Amino acid sequence: MRPLADAVVVALHLRWRSVYQRPQHLLTRIARHVPVIVLEEPLFASGPSRFDVDHPAPNLTVVRPVVDADGPYLASRIAPGAVDFLRARLAEMGAGAPLLWLYTPMMLELADAFPSAPLIYDCMDDLSSFAFAPPGMRERERTLLERADVVFCGGHSLYRARAGHGPKVHCLPSGVEFAHFAAARTAAPHAAPALLRGRVYGYAGVIDERIDLEIVRALAALPQSHVVLDGPVAKIDPRALPSGPNVHYAGQVEYRELPRWIAGFDVALMPFALNASTRSISPTKLLEYFAAGKPVVTTAVPDVIERYGDLVTVARTPQEFARACLHARQSPQRDRAAAAAARAQSWDTIAAAMERMIGAALVTLRIARERAG
Repeated sequence: MRPLADAVVVALHLRWRSVYQRPQHLLTRIARHVPVIVLEEPLFASGPSRFDVDHPAPNLTVVRPVVDADGPYLASRIAPGAVDFLRARLAEMGAGAPLLWLYTPMMLELADAFPSAPLIYDCMDDLSSFAFAPPGMRERERTLLERADVVFCGGHSLYRARAGHGPKVHCLPSGVEFAHFAAARTAAPHAAPALLRGRVYGYAGVIDERIDLEIVRALAALPQSHVVLDGPVAKIDPRALPSGPNVHYAGQVEYRELPRWIAGFDVALMPFALNASTRSISPTKLLEYFAAGKPVVTTAVPDVIERYGDLVTVARTPQEFARACLHARQSPQRDRAAAAAARAQSWDTIAAAMERMIGAALVTLRIARERAG
């Protein structure tokens, strides 16, 4: 495939080495054709500022600014010196014409620093609705939507809220590495859930304000049951989490190990609270559960019901959720349909579609600039 640019510069609000999700899947595939440099938001620590550089995948560089915690507040969320650091890296690579790829509106200043660079916005969440969202994020996103040359939305709710910005906005929900998670069908379960006696209700993902903790408590109250939650805790006080001898927090699990953990689940959970932060989510983990062949019980997340309502069990209260988990079994017919839905949404297919759409937009942009002189 023809490279999109000399290099792609990405502004990322997540930590690359944290939960492996949409940006990691897509950008490692983009890096097969063009060098990718990922700039993370600053990490605050005591001591002199610096830039840590990581190379987690071929042709992909992650730049992590470490900023003095006692220094000035960074309203722009871009570390001082980061633009000069990026320019130097691009010069070393001989990349005179980068393409910008933003995941967060709070790093929109990159578009000012590289004004001639085509601008891509991959909207994977409605970040302004999340807990502790920075002030002004919604206004910054409006500006980003106006300035972007191409906008991708990771779910139908996200797309509908942004489609008014024209045909440059595309709906491309997240995908799955089907073979990776289908290994859960035959793999020996990880020892942690495998050694638990009774039914195991499992969740894999970040544990934050989007999780309905009352559902966890209701599941823990079921007889001969265990609740296993794989993932880091973020933005909530760990002391507020449900506890007990049958509630198990695994912490962050390596992506390569996830299928073995899911293999030990009797039921896969989507225990999302219905609030502002979940109104537009389109969880990646659902297709991973489908590929693994697990029955899924979920709350009434709009995007999930719209696309896959006939393949999951929907519960609307913690007690209803617990009862559904107690009786959930995966039928052969539903399993075949769920597996087919997961196979149809591969990350390879999604990344290729993005590259085609960006390529077409770049041609249009080049013609427009030539006509403008």
